[in-house]
Amino acid sequence: MFVVPEVLWSPVGNFIYSLYTNHINGNSSLLRNNFLENPDNINILSTVLFIQTVGLLFSSIYLIIIHKNIKNKIMLWVFSVLLFLAAVMVFFLFGFSVSLRHIGF
Repeated sequence: MFVVPEVLWSPVGNFIYSLYTNHINGNSSLLRNNFLENPDNINILSTVLFIQTVGLLFSSIYLIIIHKNIKNKIMLWVFSVLLFLAAVMVFFLFGFSVSLRHIGF
């Protein structure tokens, strides 16, 4: 039950974690290893990040569409904004992974 989310969201977690940790010898330390971050699997990583971006955007749009059925409007907009911000962050990671593919990573 926890394997799929761990595999899919670990690259995003590692990126965020590496922003907040100290860099050792010019390299950032990883929170946990993931096979998607292997340079041979960069195409799979880009695909996973693209699917995550689309899913987050559709979830945010869906919440806005069904806003009439939800009683707590504050929580609706908080979750919509959080989903949108997560989609933007994953979109930038997707662009970063695509640019790494073109420079021979």
